Parts: sequence; structure tokens; C-alpha cells
Amino acid sequence: MHPVHACLAALAMALAPAAAKTGEPLGVAETLTPDPSGDVIDVAAAMGQFTRFLAAVEAAGYEETLRGEGPFTIFAPTDEAFRHMDQTEVRRLMLPQNSDELRALLGHHVVRGRLTTENMSGRIVRVEAASGYHLTIDGRDGLRVNDQLVAMQDVSATNGVIQGINAVLAPPVLIARATALR
Repeated sequence: MHPVHACLAALAMALAPAAAKTGEPLGVAETLTPDPSGDVIDVAAAMGQFTRFLAAVEAAGYEETLRGEGPFTIFAPTDEAFRHMDQTEVRRLMLPQNSDELRALLGHHVVRGRLTTENMSGRIVRVEAASGYHLTIDGRDGLRVNDQLVAMQDVSATNGVIQGINAVLAPPVLIARATALR
């Protein structure tokens, strides 16, 4: 990890408990309109709401992929989404030995193609995420992914679109039936 990004990630994690204690309402803060001439990584960085997501992308070695040709739709968890996660789990996932697990989690937020509120309007579709699992995209009333409302819609980039969500999507966990274990 680049030293500057490591410092930013550490700072973001250190500030999260203090921000949670302020009593400020949950949600997404106002952002400047990013320049859509950058790729999804550049645009997400310019927004200032995805610092923890970007730190995770770098820790997982996923940056080169997301700077690729695309197009991608990134259901990017906001910093607020990461604050709601168990912080011990976040720290564990960020360790170098867990980069494959982190990459799989991030891949659950990436879909090939450009899914926007306009092209999803009035429809429900199941799409395959880069993780191999399926996501349900619901465009009947706003835009939702796996029942999570997209809070920051249709942020354009040269190689895709960012849909900001206030949750970290978890891939489904396969649970063995007790009878199968006997």
C-alpha cells in the first residue's frame, strides 16, 4: 500500500468513532460534482465519500482492475457504510494475508456494464457481480441493490458509473444443513 493511502486509511478509521459520537444524522454529506473525465477510482476519490472503500480497493490489489476499460457499475459503499461494520472485522479484512477475502467482498459490489437509474427504470433484474454471486437491481422506485437504496445515483466516469450505497453488501453464505453433516 502506498504510504499516503495507508495514512489516509488509518486516519479514516481513527476518525470514525469520533464522527459517530457527534450525534450528526446518518446519511451522505454534500459533495462537489466530480469531473466525469476520470475513471471510477479517480471520480470516487474526488467525491470524498469513499475513502474507506478506496483504501480497501488498494489493500485488495483491485485498483488496476477498476481502472480498466470497463464499463463497470460500482455499488460503492460510502464511508458511513464502513462505519456501520464491525471495526474488528474491517481491520482483519485490511490485513495483507486477507486480501483474497477482501477482494471477493469488493467484487460483490462490481457489475459489468453501465447500470443507471434511467436504464433500470421500472425494472427488476438479477445481474452477476464480479464475485460470481448475483445481485438484485430494482429500478421501480429509485434504485436499489439487494434492497439497499442507492443514496448517490449515477455518478459518471469514463469507464463506468458509481452508485453510492450506505451499506456494505455481503455475499450470501452457504450454510450446510445439519443432516448433511451426519
